[in-house]
Amino acid sequence: MKSRLKPGKVLGSAFALWFATAAFAQDRPNVVIVLADDLGYGSVGAYGADPGLVRTPHIDQLAKEGIRFDRAYTTASVCSPTRYDFLTARYSWRTHLKHAVVDEYDPLLIENGRVTLALWLKQRGYQTSHFGKWHLGYGAAPFQSLADAAAVGPNCVGFDHHFGVPNNMDDVHKVYVENDGIFGLRSKRTSPYGKSYYGKQYAGYDAPQRNEPEVMKVITEKAIAWIDRRDRTKPFFIYFAPVAVHHPIMPSERMRGTSSAGAYGDFIHDLDYSVGLLVDALKVRGLDQNTLFVFTSDNGGDIPEDGKTPERQAIAAGLKPNGDHRGDKHQIYNGGFRVPMVIRWPDRLTSGAVATGTVSTIDLFPTLAEVIDTPLQDEQFDGRSFRALLTHPGERYQREDLVLRDVNGRRALVAGAYKYISDQFPPSVKGPKVEEELYDLGTDPGETKNLAGARPEVVAKLRQRLAHISRGD
Repeated sequence: MKSRLKPGKVLGSAFALWFATAAFAQDRPNVVIVLADDLGYGSVGAYGADPGLVRTPHIDQLAKEGIRFDRAYTTASVCSPTRYDFLTARYSWRTHLKHAVVDEYDPLLIENGRVTLALWLKQRGYQTSHFGKWHLGYGAAPFQSLADAAAVGPNCVGFDHHFGVPNNMDDVHKVYVENDGIFGLRSKRTSPYGKSYYGKQYAGYDAPQRNEPEVMKVITEKAIAWIDRRDRTKPFFIYFAPVAVHHPIMPSERMRGTSSAGAYGDFIHDLDYSVGLLVDALKVRGLDQNTLFVFTSDNGGDIPEDGKTPERQAIAAGLKPNGDHRGDKHQIYNGGFRVPMVIRWPDRLTSGAVATGTVSTIDLFPTLAEVIDTPLQDEQFDGRSFRALLTHPGERYQREDLVLRDVNGRRALVAGAYKYISDQFPPSVKGPKVEEELYDLGTDPGETKNLAGARPEVVAKLRQRLAHISRGD
């Protein structure tokens, strides 16, 4: 395999002066959250990925220097719901989005006036920024042109700066959005052309078109450049949302051929390389010691049915994108929800610790709130702080019941060792006829034996509990 995974030299030594000049509030950490795209539990070395197939040295180093969470969940097995939940600490199905994801021409999903992590931090003196995948819509209503809708987006929900990909790799917009407009837009003239990976015609905006294999490089450079020009008297928050490893699988030229798992493995290397660049950028500028760095993913890995896809080729080579968990992205089983999660904060958190308590991406906002200021008290929040695990990662921690939902809106409830799966779909979805399911994750983590028939009293209790939590959705 080629070896090109050393980002440290890329940064150079020109920024050594930052050690002397970097200013930040010592009692309030900078916060960097990396939310990877479709990265499954088993695709990272620290979570068991075969180093003979893929290597993730920079993510693995975060785990060595921080806390690795072995039972981290997302709240949805698809992109948009998890991103909404993470930013608002509320279940996305409490909005109009009961199933599926935000489409290319959909309005901003985050409601006007909704408190987000970015807004909460901004109100406490933080500079806030987002780079990469957005996938939460733009505009106040469905739109026909992104040029007319981009002004209502991340900048309206707490972000001071935004440089993003509207939906995902090779979406129909094919452009970047910077703050309140299309990046480099020359005019409102359009010239629709060709078709995207998804079979839809590109919008053809009169602006620079994205070169997909270079997107990871571009958004990483933009994030580092923002660090350099920020107000150094204030702490900062970066929400970094890589497009890797969402299909279409398009690794950079730098990483092509560096893995033994084909293009999919190479794309994982792109992701890890960007993480390394961000960490090195913080170190070179003397910022890493007071930066709380989170790495996680929006849902499990996608495993298409087509055996010729890069994902399937990687599996044929021996990679297990979702580890031993059943199912994958879109589905109701844990392969779609269980993700890597690592939190590093030098000298504040125990290095190399492993936490086995159940946590979720929806819990990050409440956890950070308690670390930085005071606990969130409002009943509007569904997330729960796991600050106790940051202080004592080895202690027994039992999260309150956690609700999951798949692409069709079918819901499940994780309660202690049990996972209950409903047989109902939202009224807007004509789902197939399915049965209730119950699994004891303590003895059956692979969800292989449905206990619903054998333990009707548990099913009844958890069905009622799920209905109670879902009330008023």
